[in-house]
Amino acid sequence: MSISKLQIGVSLMFTLLIAGDIAGFWPTGIMTRLELISYDYRVPALFVEEPDPSLVIVDIDERSLAELGQWPWPRRVVAELIDTLFSTHGIAVLGVDVVFSEPESNVLASEWQQIRELYPELPADVPVPGGDEQLAQVISNWPVVLGYYFSGLDIAYPQVVQSVGMLPPPLQVVSDPDWTALDIPWIEADRFNGNLALLQEAANEFGAGGGFFDNPGVDVDGVFRRAPLIQKAPDGQLYASLPLAVLSELLGNPPVALNIAVAGGSYQLEGIDVGGFSIPTDSRGMALVPWYGPNRHFRYISAVDVLSGALPADAIAGAIVLLGTSAPGLKDIRATPVAPVFPGVEINLTLLAGMLHQRFLAEPDYARAASLIILMMLGIAGAFTMPWLNSLFIIVASATLLLLHTLFNLWIWQQGLLLAFAPSALLIVLLTGWNLLCNYLRESRRVNLVRSRFGQYVPPELVTDIIRSDKDISLDGEEREMTVLFSDVREFTSFSEQLSPAQLTDIMNRLLSPLTQAIHLHRGTIDKYMGDAVMAFWGAPLADDQHARHALESAFAMQSALEEINREFANEGLRELKMGIGIHSGLMNVGNMGSSFRMAYTVLGDNVNLGSRVEGLTKNYGVDILVTEHTQALVPDWAFRPIDKVRVKGRDQSVMLLTPIAHRDVITDLQKHVIASSSHALDAYWQRDFERALTLFTAMAHTHAEDDVAHIFVQRCQFYLGNPPAPDWDGIWSHTSK
Repeated sequence: MSISKLQIGVSLMFTLLIAGDIAGFWPTGIMTRLELISYDYRVPALFVEEPDPSLVIVDIDERSLAELGQWPWPRRVVAELIDTLFSTHGIAVLGVDVVFSEPESNVLASEWQQIRELYPELPADVPVPGGDEQLAQVISNWPVVLGYYFSGLDIAYPQVVQSVGMLPPPLQVVSDPDWTALDIPWIEADRFNGNLALLQEAANEFGAGGGFFDNPGVDVDGVFRRAPLIQKAPDGQLYASLPLAVLSELLGNPPVALNIAVAGGSYQLEGIDVGGFSIPTDSRGMALVPWYGPNRHFRYISAVDVLSGALPADAIAGAIVLLGTSAPGLKDIRATPVAPVFPGVEINLTLLAGMLHQRFLAEPDYARAASLIILMMLGIAGAFTMPWLNSLFIIVASATLLLLHTLFNLWIWQQGLLLAFAPSALLIVLLTGWNLLCNYLRESRRVNLVRSRFGQYVPPELVTDIIRSDKDISLDGEEREMTVLFSDVREFTSFSEQLSPAQLTDIMNRLLSPLTQAIHLHRGTIDKYMGDAVMAFWGAPLADDQHARHALESAFAMQSALEEINREFANEGLRELKMGIGIHSGLMNVGNMGSSFRMAYTVLGDNVNLGSRVEGLTKNYGVDILVTEHTQALVPDWAFRPIDKVRVKGRDQSVMLLTPIAHRDVITDLQKHVIASSSHALDAYWQRDFERALTLFTAMAHTHAEDDVAHIFVQRCQFYLGNPPAPDWDGIWSHTSK
């Protein structure tokens, strides 16, 4: 199977695996987790800057508890609070996000009986009503929607299923077809914890009823993202949530219409309608919370400010109010996508705001089908296009596709429809990573091919540059300006005669390895080893406009490496070695040359031969490194000492030889003096002023006894003083040996 077919096959497999997960064929839970995370990141796109001033929370906060005492407060205090909200501040409706399930102990009643024992003529009934009676009286006068909660079986006590308190009247539900004949997967409760019958009956008497505030539909990560609007009680009837009950009270308690659609031959709940207010739900009657902002987006008023009169009378006139708590000690704090600590009462107010503003996200069944279609389209398109793109195009195309997918998903989100984001995003990432991996493997195969072709000639660092280069690199023969270097260890034959074959092999390895490393570190290509001699070149196979500089730096590095080797030899009782290096730059033929039996990537030409001759002359002049004038011209920031004008064997054209001293930035005064003295002496020599030249060279030889060049020219000057050259003498010294 070709790599392209493999790429396509694996890409399609990724597509099918993710599609099967979100379709429910093999759910792993991974997609659910990722989608919940992506949902949380999208939630801020729905935030609004200004809260609705008609929606208010009266908060049983820490300050209220500190000033009025711990909860539960006496019922008369709660009654006063509710009555003040309506009679003084004129609110429209109150939803109570707490439950009064136990009767308040009436201390006055027991004390009244003791008083009657002393005064039997007093009436039997307590002249002052108890707290429950006072609260019930207030509730019967105003539109107060009481809160309660449903619960399942107690895990610790599964046999306890007894409910507490009293439920409000069930919902008046209308549907076509009749919901009782349908298999709608309502959330069903095993028990409830309701308000005292006295209080609930008072609310029912006014017509406000009540609503539940529990949420059994928390997501798997414990975060509140959706909440049930309807639950099915143990009596088989349907009951409204607190926000839905408050909305119903505002609208005069109209019947709740169920929006039931036919999907795949079965009936599916898609939403509810209350007095013209439509609310999308899932098949269980749960709605996504339409978040408006972070914690405390809506207006909070401390309960103590209401009771103390600190709140202006018209501050919340006509408002829709929920009474609840933000105090952590009362345990009505939830984790939500917008904040890890979020009061439960604000969740209910957020749901109520969404109902009033008609601002819910819908997630109908066809949304899952649409998400699957988008996923399959992305997967098929990516599977059949990415294998033919290079890595850069894959990254650009994937980033563009991910951006478009994100923008489209957010646009659909703004339109009120929730489509899955994470599966398609994950698929794009997987396809990108897989195809980049395949491209990497394919590129690695190409790299290995390049390494196999060039690795035997070129240092690894240069092979890397060749691989990265956009230029066409070829082994075919061509002419280039390059620099060639020849090195040779002097008197190595006599040195090796002292060694056994095993010792000689070890010495050669220890000698050639650091010399080769010095060449490679300066981008040189090893042409060949010739015993103890090394031939290298710069400027091929990868062009190098600094070939002369790199060759010169390599020569100094080779001499430094030899010094280190000599220190090791000295410790082993071996004599030190010296090495001559010749460097020349010019046009050379380079390419893969040889025969059908053996090929070599090498350089040929007159300039290569000249480089070899230059290396041979280093021992004549007693210098370690010799370069030609052509190399010197390519490295003007180096200082060179002129040595001689020569004509080498087998070549008619003369060449100027120089030895490199140092970079001009670090050259010493002494080195400058040596260069200047040599230049003056040679100028006198070439001008046939042999007496002056002899004086200058003699002074140099006296000052630097080891300066072989000065001694050579002293002898020449002495010879020419006794044997003047011909009138056409050009000052060039011809060498007759290699």
